[in-house]
Amino acid sequence: MLQVGNYLIVEDPIEKVDAIFLLGGGPFDRGSEAGKLYNAGYTQKIICTGGQVSNLLKSLNMYHKEAEVAKMNLVKNNDVPGRHVVALSEGTSTKEESEIILRYCLEEGFKKVMILSSKFHTRRVNNVFRSLLEDAGVKVLIRGAPSSLYDESLWWESESGLIMVNNEYVKLGYYFLKY
Repeated sequence: MLQVGNYLIVEDPIEKVDAIFLLGGGPFDRGSEAGKLYNAGYTQKIICTGGQVSNLLKSLNMYHKEAEVAKMNLVKNNDVPGRHVVALSEGTSTKEESEIILRYCLEEGFKKVMILSSKFHTRRVNNVFRSLLEDAGVKVLIRGAPSSLYDESLWWESESGLIMVNNEYVKLGYYFLKY
């Protein structure tokens, strides 16, 4: 069972980068990991993406987009100065985010960036981002944030882990067929 989950994880060694792009969909876990990397000196800039508003926030009549929530988490809980975090409140899919991030990298002249998602998303993120950005002259490092809801090495022992792995295989198939 472990290999089924491990197949989904593709990560590069950590290096200093011009920026970390924190993808939408997991502001707590991804924000915590981005904060650790920032505080360890791997970057001085974090750009959060994500244009959706979670149903949980909507139920509280709060309409903060994923990028804004991630920025709040970085600043309030991870000791990252607000001036070092950008919220790009765009993108509703990994594919959309890749195009937004490419545009941003070209506008800012970034040469090396880290794309940060959840660990089990990293194979698909790698497939979508690596050639797109590297064909444009931007070196890409892929990193995954560990989940606070389950242990990736025991993913089958929790409902959250089962759902995540199942959904990611479905998305891998969808992205393979569509893109």
